Amino acid sequence: MLYETDADWRAAIEGTLSAILAARRADVVADAPPLGQVVDLLTPLAMGGKHVRPAFAWWAYVAIAGEPADPAPLLGLAASLDLTHAGLLAHDDLIDASDTRRGMATTHKAVAALGPAGDDVLGVAGAVIGGAWLLQWAQQAFDECGLTITPGMRAAFNAMRSRVLTGQMADAWAGAGLPLPNAVALIDDLKTASYTVVGPVQLGALAAGCDDERLLAFALPVGRAYQARDDVLGVFGRPELTGKPAGDDLRRAKVTALVQAALEMAGPADAARLRATLGNHDASDDQIAEATGIIQDCGALAEVEAGIENDLRRALIALDQACVTQQDGLARLARACLLRDR
Repeated sequence: MLYETDADWRAAIEGTLSAILAARRADVVADAPPLGQVVDLLTPLAMGGKHVRPAFAWWAYVAIAGEPADPAPLLGLAASLDLTHAGLLAHDDLIDASDTRRGMATTHKAVAALGPAGDDVLGVAGAVIGGAWLLQWAQQAFDECGLTITPGMRAAFNAMRSRVLTGQMADAWAGAGLPLPNAVALIDDLKTASYTVVGPVQLGALAAGCDDERLLAFALPVGRAYQARDDVLGVFGRPELTGKPAGDDLRRAKVTALVQAALEMAGPADAARLRATLGNHDASDDQIAEATGIIQDCGALAEVEAGIENDLRRALIALDQACVTQQDGLARLARACLLRDR
C-alpha cells in the first residue's frame, strides 16, 4: 500500500498542498512582497482541516482502479478540493461574523490585525480577496494536476463549484428570513453534500474511468449526513474539539435540520423559548444551555442521530452494489465522517 496509515495519507496530501501554496505565494510576492503575509494567514485554512474532500476523491479512484502507480497527479486533483474548501471557509466566516476557526482567528480577524487598530476594512478585503485567491488556486491546481482532464471531469468540477456557491447564497438568503422552499434540504444538498462528498467521489471515479450512478447513491446520503453531523456538533460539540464556541449556530439562526426538527417537535412554550434564542447574537450561555436542552428533550437530537445512522446504512448498501473492487476505503471514510466528534 502507498499509505499504510491515515497519518501517511495526511502527510501526502499536506505535502502536495504545501507545494502548491508555496508556488502561489511566490507568485504573489513577486508582484507585491508585503502581501506574502496575507497568504501566510490563508495557509492554515487549507492545511489544518480533516482533508475529507481529497480523501473521498482518492478512495473513489482507488475503489475502481486501485492505487495509482504515480500518486502525484491524483494528489494534485485531490488538493484542488481542499483549496476550494479553504476559499469557501474564508468567505463563510466573514458572512457569519465568526471570530475563530479551528481554535485560531478567522481570516478576516487575522488580516485585520495586520492593519491599524479598529479598521475592519482590511480584514474584509483579506477574507474576500483571500477566498477568491484560494478558489483561483484550486482551479489552477485542477488544471495542472497532471491527469488527463476529460470533458466529464471538467463539467463535474464546474458543477460542484457552481452548486456550492448557490448553496452559500441560499444559506444567507434563508438566514435573513426570506422565503426559500425546502430550505434545509436544499441548503444541505447544495452547500455541503455537493462538494464535500458527491463532487469528490464523482471526480475520483471519473479520473478512474467510471461513471456509475450507484456511486452517487452512496455519496449523496453520506453528504447529507455529514451536514447533519455538523449541525449536531454546532450545538452540542465540545469547543476544545471543534475549535469554535458551542451554540454559535443558534446565535446566528443557522437553518439546520436539527433546529427545524426541534421547532416541530417541541411544545408551544418550549418552541417559543427556542425561537427567542435563535438569531440573538447576545444570547447568554444560560439561554444557549436552555435552547440545547429543549432540542435534546423534545427528541430532535435523537431523530437527527437516527437519520445519520439510516443514511450511513443506505450509503453502504449502495456501495455494495456499485462498480467497485475495493470498497473498504470509502466505507471506512464514510463511517469516520459521520461518527466524528469534531
